[in-house]
Amino acid sequence: MIPFKTFLIEKAYELDAQENKQVEETFRAYERYFGNLDGEDPRKRFKSVIKNDRMLINTIKYFDHETKEENYIPVYVSFVNFAADASYEQKENVIELYYKHFDKLTDLVKRNKIVHELLHAKQHYKKLDPAYRRAVQKRSGAKTTIRSERGYFFSPNEYPVQLASLVHEMDRQYMLILSNLKKGSNYKFWDNQRREFLRLLDQFIRSPKMVEDGNLPNYLKNEKRFLMTLFRNKDNSKYAKYYRDFKKKLYFYFQRLQAADKKKLDSSEELA
Repeated sequence: MIPFKTFLIEKAYELDAQENKQVEETFRAYERYFGNLDGEDPRKRFKSVIKNDRMLINTIKYFDHETKEENYIPVYVSFVNFAADASYEQKENVIELYYKHFDKLTDLVKRNKIVHELLHAKQHYKKLDPAYRRAVQKRSGAKTTIRSERGYFFSPNEYPVQLASLVHEMDRQYMLILSNLKKGSNYKFWDNQRREFLRLLDQFIRSPKMVEDGNLPNYLKNEKRFLMTLFRNKDNSKYAKYYRDFKKKLYFYFQRLQAADKKKLDSSEELA
């Protein structure tokens, strides 16, 4: 089985094994510090290590495709009152997890937010175009940091990272299923999970209105705003290319999984 991330031709938009390991270490560090506070204010518990309203929880070694060199990026938990849940700050080269919003996310989303921001640090194209800058200018009185979803999601530095972080989570979940199948215990359960994964992916490719209905697989639910922006602009002459690109990659992925399943079935029949 060829991982989904191989669709992303540029290495800038995938994590290697060591980077994935460090993402997991960062997620676990966050849970170790903040997972059992029982209502206690973390700023009081960790007062001695909080500097400038933020706390360092890990440092990730990664390959920066802009400089073509290995680099290190600190991951901070920030306690400032900001509307986002996480961000990559290019000028300072740090990842910030904004406690107020980040802590409310599910474990799946927390992990993927770290992946998303690390991909921003790795990517070769970091320039913020004017449309992106306008898109993230908060309206007066607004509760979101995104002013224009098209300007944000379709910008050259954001679209490939949105796609890469989404496919990363799909790949992670499918690989987890395969790993459990290989172990042999609860084989029927995990084989049903595999079949359901494929069924829902096929259904999503054939029925894009699943986005509007909200009946999405769990690996897509957390990307609904991105998916809705793609879907709403699928007939727009300027933006339809993003929708076509996304659907093409999903279909290609589905074909590869079908081929892998057929190979597995043929091997089983030869052994019978």
